[in-house]
Order: sequence, then C-alpha cells, then structure tokens
Amino acid sequence: MGNDIGKGANRMAIAAMANVTQFEKRELLALQRKFSDLAAREGNPNTITRAEFREALEIVGVTESDTEILDRLFTMFDKTGDDQVNFREFIVGISPLITGDVVSKLNFSFELYDLDGTGQIRPNEMSFILSSMNATASYFGDPVMTSDQIESLVDDIFKTADASGTGTLSYSEYMAAVSEHPVLVSFITGAGTVRYGGGK
Repeated sequence: MGNDIGKGANRMAIAAMANVTQFEKRELLALQRKFSDLAAREGNPNTITRAEFREALEIVGVTESDTEILDRLFTMFDKTGDDQVNFREFIVGISPLITGDVVSKLNFSFELYDLDGTGQIRPNEMSFILSSMNATASYFGDPVMTSDQIESLVDDIFKTADASGTGTLSYSEYMAAVSEHPVLVSFITGAGTVRYGGGK
C-alpha cells in the first residue's frame, strides 16, 4: 500500500479514463435526475440501491463498457456494504470522468451537486464535493489529497473568497478562488502527495 506516485503498470488515471469512457455532460445530468427520482420512490431520499442504480443506467442508455466501470465505482462508494450509495456523492465523484479542462469539471461537479438550484456552496458541501472527487481519483490510482489537505483547502478558500462573511460562496466566487489554490491545482494536475489508504 505505497504512497508513491506512478507506482505500478496498471495505474489508470482519471485523465486516461475520461478518454476511454464515453460519458457526456448530458448523460450524467440525466443520471442525476433519474437517481433523484428513484431515490424518492421509497426509503432514504438520498440513497439508491444497486438495483435502482442499474435501472437508471439502463433507462439513460449508458454503454455496457461504461456500465461496468460505474458498477465498480458503485462498489467503492458503498462504504457499508449494504448495496446502497448516496447518489449525490456518487454522481459528483464520477464527474471528473467527463472530458474537459479542470475548471469545467469542477463547475460541472457543483452543478450536479446543487439539486435545489441555489447557486451557492457552503464549506461542508465543498468538502463533500472534493472528498467525492478524491475517492474517484484514488480508485484510478491518481494522486489524492489527505482529509487534512481538503479541510485546509476549504478553510483557505472561505477565508479568502467569502469577503461578505455569509458562510456561502456563489459558484463564480468559488471558481475564481479554487482554480488558483496551490493544493487543488496540485491535486488536479496529478502532483498530489498520497494514495488511497495512505492519508487520513
């Protein structure tokens, strides 16, 4: 369980997966809507079961090869082993798999998370987004941030960008601050410091 970058021939980076998978923004938005509908049918409105997950993939028309990758990621996000995942965490976590630059991927992940359409983000939501993206990065062997780095990043950004002291940032305020933050830039460009299992 090494923490060294680039170890092993089977390393499959998110950037490489974005070129192999066929995920489009419209497809992930359709999955988000379908997951939300299915989660609201019964039980916890924030989670979907593996059966609901597979139903959504079929309805949206995700290709078989992409379905296999997503099914493996479902298993990774199923922390309790009960065949259920928080669908927001899952959909935000896989958002880096779409093609595009760093800013567009971050912006899209917030769009996916903002189900109520407020256009605002709170510190706990930002931590949730970055942790979800971090989990996917670790799955593909990309360098990841420690939980301390994520919390430090969130604290720094809110100290810098929340000039009004409201405790929330608009997407534009957030994107202006986060796209220049050295810890996040390091993470997104593949220069992070730890691998899954090595950080806090």
